[in-house]
Amino acid sequence: MAKPPLVFASVGFAVAAFIVAVSLGTAITATTGIPLAGGLLNGVLTAMVLTIGLLATRFAGAATVMWVVFALLASFTTTLGPPGIYKVVIGAIAGILWDLIYQVSGRRKWGLYVGAVVGALSIMLTLIAALRLGFGANAAEALQKYTSALGILLGINLVVTVIGVFLGERVYQDRLRELPAFQNLQRHGD
Repeated sequence: MAKPPLVFASVGFAVAAFIVAVSLGTAITATTGIPLAGGLLNGVLTAMVLTIGLLATRFAGAATVMWVVFALLASFTTTLGPPGIYKVVIGAIAGILWDLIYQVSGRRKWGLYVGAVVGALSIMLTLIAALRLGFGANAAEALQKYTSALGILLGINLVVTVIGVFLGERVYQDRLRELPAFQNLQRHGD
């Protein structure tokens, strides 16, 4: 079982990722007037922050905690799709898949990437399933938009996720893991 400081740290990483995603997405959309325009950059940064959180806390379930908290906060926004509490299920599935693959890999680098990619795919596919079931504001209209560009959205989502995981892993390994705060997290995890 994860120690409370690690769980709290995971919640903090999720909140940080959400703040980055919402503020950046809102700013870019307001500036360009194009909905979802902030998705590319905020997707990279969200994946980056969550990757740092996963590497820093190192407990089985960290990705699930982060994705559930992120999705709960996103329930009231257009981040991860139309507003609705159904997003918690989307986040839980993505987090469980990422955790499962990462843990089964023995927390190896390939498991970090494959888990993140499978989690990212699950977000899009679970979102479409939720919209088909009528969850979320204007579900039918949103479903048409997502399904008409599904291939492109999946491809972009995968590229954005891989870039974010790469950057998060590099920042953690090259800059953060030796900092006292991150060393303290590691001591809690060992």
